[in-house]
Amino acid sequence: MPNKATVAALRTRPDRVLEDYARLIDLAGAREHLAPGATTILKDNISWHFPFPAANTTPWQLEGTIRALRADGFTELVCVQNKTVVTDAFKGEDLNGYLPIFKSYGIP
Repeated sequence: MPNKATVAALRTRPDRVLEDYARLIDLAGAREHLAPGATTILKDNISWHFPFPAANTTPWQLEGTIRALRADGFTELVCVQNKTVVTDAFKGEDLNGYLPIFKSYGIP
């Protein structure tokens, strides 16, 4: 029998949003499904290479997730993008503010 999906939601504030991603990952039970010793792929969502928070991964989502996973012992994190005809993933990483986060946390 397949497992049911788990959804976690929190009310947050700008001063604690990064820490709240750790709570979300915990509430969602991510540790039950991910192995800290395995390479873990981060897939940023760049629907458009210009910053659109409702369409793209926001920098605080990305950083909060990276911080939470690192705190849980995930050392092999990599980020991947898909190739589409409407976006330039590398331009999107730059314009959406991901590059300083990748550099800060050593994410290839």
